Amino acid sequence: MQYKNILFLISLCICALACSPSEEELLTRGKVLMDDAHYLEAIKTFNRLLEKHPANYTALNAKGVALLRLGQFDASVNAFTEAINMDTTHYKAFFNRGNAYRLAGKDDEAMLDYNHVIGIRPNLVDTYINRGAILFKYNQWERALLDFRFALQIAPDNALLYLNKGKTELRINNPKEAIADLKKAVAIKPDYGEAYYWLGLAELARNNKPSGCEYLIKAQALHFKNARQAISQNCGQ
Repeated sequence: MQYKNILFLISLCICALACSPSEEELLTRGKVLMDDAHYLEAIKTFNRLLEKHPANYTALNAKGVALLRLGQFDASVNAFTEAINMDTTHYKAFFNRGNAYRLAGKDDEAMLDYNHVIGIRPNLVDTYINRGAILFKYNQWERALLDFRFALQIAPDNALLYLNKGKTELRINNPKEAIADLKKAVAIKPDYGEAYYWLGLAELARNNKPSGCEYLIKAQALHFKNARQAISQNCGQ
């Protein structure tokens, strides 16, 4: 009888090991949950994986992304930092931690991470977009332009880059160049309300009120939030 009990316990242990999902299965399950925006369940899945395999860089980075999408900036920074401590040569956790810092309003920390990413992955377009956005925010327009121009060499069909470059050109009183960039943005993305808004402002800066107001009206029709006020201020009778 005692022998049978031992065999039964052994069989339970074997079953527990065999039935337990593998590291790869848990990672795949977590990513599927994230794709379906089930971020809390994804985090639980990644935590299960990390309990078994604490040094899984990919799981820590993915957990950080899930936390970031939930707006839990401090927790996401901690997850990305753990991932970085495991592998300082990989760019993803640095880039994602930069995004977490930027969304939390910690722009200096974000810039450090973006600079690091550019040092190890110089052709990642989104890094230049995000770093340029911070530079634009602090009126460092010439430096922002350098980022947007370089990124356009890598991704010449990126509507967001043309929008950002056009906005920046307008800030340095170059409406003609701004209009050329913004027209490229709407050619790539015809429903780009924000690009039409800035096109309107650029035409107004050239004292071309009819075209400026036409673009602002288009931006309003595409539900860009600032268009109504701009129309009220510039397009009255």
